[in-house]
Amino acid sequence: MEAQGSVCIQCGGKLDKFGRKLPVLQPDGYPVAILAADNIIIRGNKPDITQNEVLLIKRGKEHDPYKGMLAFPGGKVEYGEDPVVGCMRELKEECCLDVKPGTKPQLLGVYGDPARDKRAHIISVVYVVEVDEKAVPKAGDDAAEANFYVLGEILKKPEQLAFDQAKIWNDFIAKYKNCLLYTSD
Repeated sequence: MEAQGSVCIQCGGKLDKFGRKLPVLQPDGYPVAILAADNIIIRGNKPDITQNEVLLIKRGKEHDPYKGMLAFPGGKVEYGEDPVVGCMRELKEECCLDVKPGTKPQLLGVYGDPARDKRAHIISVVYVVEVDEKAVPKAGDDAAEANFYVLGEILKKPEQLAFDQAKIWNDFIAKYKNCLLYTSD
């Protein structure tokens, strides 16, 4: 694949500067990025945040350049859907889990580097979400697996994380390293 202005040799569509097919142009003639909502779920409240468990899925969709890699539960926000609702829907679809009653997803950040995803320009709105401590995830939708992992162990091998998620974990740790994530009921 070549630089912006080039065309795909398979379909003839225009490519962006990263060699990805441009999305359908909007009526004003501009391509638009895709919006996604992702979930960070922590289990435990150890003082060293990296000793707590985090919920990740193993990507399992065929023809996905990130197949087999670990990622936050999440996905594309549907047209007309609030990103908060999208993050809760994706948690249900990919892990068969619901947000803990009485809690709301908390915004961690928005990640939009155009090169963060090989497939398209995808902007991710990342939320910190609380689920029931005893909840057991079950892989659904395009997730091959859904499991809890010790964060510190995951960060020792950042190459196993999809997209720019090692950077997002580092932002999470910087924000939450000196505070309790959840208080007991």
